[in-house]
Amino acid sequence: MELDGSKLKDRTLHAMHKLKDNLKETFYSITDIPSSSPQELAEFIQQHPDTQVIKKHYLGNTYTFSRLNLIDSHLYLETRADRILQLDGYSNGKKFVSYRSYRDMQDLHSPVKLR
Repeated sequence: MELDGSKLKDRTLHAMHKLKDNLKETFYSITDIPSSSPQELAEFIQQHPDTQVIKKHYLGNTYTFSRLNLIDSHLYLETRADRILQLDGYSNGKKFVSYRSYRDMQDLHSPVKLR
Protein backbone atom coordinates (compact mmCIF):
# COMPACT_ATOMS: atom_id res chain seq x y z
CA MET A 1 0.00 0.00 0.00
CA GLU A 2 1.48 3.27 -1.13
CA LEU A 3 0.85 6.49 0.83
CA ASP A 4 -0.08 9.63 -1.04
CA GLY A 5 1.64 12.62 0.54
CA SER A 6 -1.15 15.12 -0.06
CA LYS A 7 -3.85 12.76 1.29
CA LEU A 8 -1.76 12.10 4.38
CA LYS A 9 -1.26 15.83 4.89
CA ASP A 10 -5.01 16.52 4.47
CA ARG A 11 -5.96 13.78 6.92
CA THR A 12 -3.41 15.05 9.45
CA LEU A 13 -4.68 18.63 9.16
CA HIS A 14 -8.28 17.46 9.53
CA ALA A 15 -7.37 15.46 12.65
CA MET A 16 -5.55 18.46 14.16
CA HIS A 17 -8.54 20.77 13.54
CA LYS A 18 -10.87 18.22 15.12
CA LEU A 19 -8.58 17.86 18.14
CA LYS A 20 -8.33 21.64 18.53
CA ASP A 21 -12.12 22.00 18.31
CA ASN A 22 -12.66 19.26 20.90
CA LEU A 23 -10.15 20.86 23.29
CA LYS A 24 -11.77 24.29 22.92
CA GLU A 25 -15.25 22.86 23.44
CA THR A 26 -14.14 20.95 26.55
CA PHE A 27 -12.35 24.00 27.98
CA TYR A 28 -15.37 26.27 27.41
CA SER A 29 -17.64 23.65 28.96
CA ILE A 30 -15.48 23.20 32.07
CA THR A 31 -15.06 26.95 32.62
CA ASP A 32 -18.74 27.73 31.89
CA ILE A 33 -17.83 30.12 29.08
CA PRO A 34 -20.77 30.44 26.67
CA SER A 35 -19.77 29.35 23.18
CA SER A 36 -21.29 28.58 19.82
CA SER A 37 -20.07 27.66 16.35
CA PRO A 38 -20.45 29.98 13.34
CA GLN A 39 -22.96 27.46 11.93
CA GLU A 40 -25.09 27.66 15.10
CA LEU A 41 -24.87 31.46 15.16
CA ALA A 42 -25.99 31.63 11.53
CA GLU A 43 -29.00 29.43 12.29
CA PHE A 44 -29.83 31.63 15.29
CA ILE A 45 -29.70 34.77 13.14
CA GLN A 46 -31.85 33.23 10.41
CA GLN A 47 -34.51 32.03 12.85
CA HIS A 48 -34.68 35.10 15.12
CA PRO A 49 -37.88 37.14 14.60
CA ASP A 50 -36.05 40.50 14.87
CA THR A 51 -33.60 39.77 12.06
CA GLN A 52 -33.67 42.26 9.18
CA VAL A 53 -33.27 40.43 5.87
CA ILE A 54 -32.43 41.80 2.42
CA LYS A 55 -32.28 39.52 -0.64
CA LYS A 56 -30.49 40.53 -3.82
CA HIS A 57 -30.05 38.74 -7.13
CA TYR A 58 -26.69 38.97 -8.89
CA LEU A 59 -25.76 36.98 -12.01
CA GLY A 60 -28.46 34.40 -11.42
CA ASN A 61 -27.59 33.85 -7.75
CA THR A 62 -29.64 34.95 -4.75
CA TYR A 63 -27.69 36.46 -1.86
CA THR A 64 -29.22 37.04 1.56
CA PHE A 65 -27.93 39.78 3.87
CA SER A 66 -29.14 39.51 7.46
CA ARG A 67 -28.65 41.86 10.42
CA LEU A 68 -29.65 41.21 14.00
CA ASN A 69 -29.24 43.89 16.64
CA LEU A 70 -29.76 42.74 20.20
CA ILE A 71 -29.28 44.72 23.41
CA ASP A 72 -25.47 44.53 23.47
CA SER A 73 -24.74 42.41 20.39
CA HIS A 74 -24.77 43.06 16.66
CA LEU A 75 -24.65 40.18 14.17
CA TYR A 76 -24.24 40.30 10.39
CA LEU A 77 -24.64 37.32 8.06
CA GLU A 78 -24.26 36.89 4.30
CA THR A 79 -25.42 33.66 2.65
CA ARG A 80 -25.92 32.22 -0.81
CA ALA A 81 -28.05 29.10 -1.22
CA ASP A 82 -27.73 28.21 2.49
CA ARG A 83 -23.93 28.57 2.38
CA ILE A 84 -22.46 30.99 4.89
CA LEU A 85 -20.25 33.46 3.06
CA GLN A 86 -19.58 35.92 5.90
CA LEU A 87 -20.46 36.18 9.58
CA ASP A 88 -19.47 38.99 11.93
CA GLY A 89 -20.46 39.41 15.55
CA TYR A 90 -19.82 42.26 17.96
CA SER A 91 -20.61 42.40 21.65
CA ASN A 92 -20.07 45.58 23.66
CA GLY A 93 -18.04 47.01 20.78
CA LYS A 94 -15.65 44.04 20.58
CA LYS A 95 -15.61 41.56 17.71
CA PHE A 96 -16.14 38.00 18.94
CA VAL A 97 -16.56 36.23 15.61
CA SER A 98 -15.30 36.90 12.10
CA TYR A 99 -15.98 34.06 9.68
CA ARG A 100 -15.21 34.16 5.95
CA SER A 101 -15.96 31.12 3.82
CA TYR A 102 -12.89 31.59 1.62
CA ARG A 103 -10.43 31.42 4.53
CA ASP A 104 -12.23 29.78 7.47
CA MET A 105 -14.12 26.85 5.92
CA GLN A 106 -12.52 24.34 8.31
CA ASP A 107 -13.68 26.45 11.30
CA LEU A 108 -17.41 26.39 10.48
CA HIS A 109 -18.14 24.06 13.40
CA SER A 110 -15.40 25.33 15.76
CA PRO A 111 -16.63 26.79 19.05
CA VAL A 112 -16.33 30.56 19.49
CA LYS A 113 -16.51 32.40 22.84
CA LEU A 114 -19.64 34.54 23.02
CA ARG A 115 -18.37 36.97 25.66
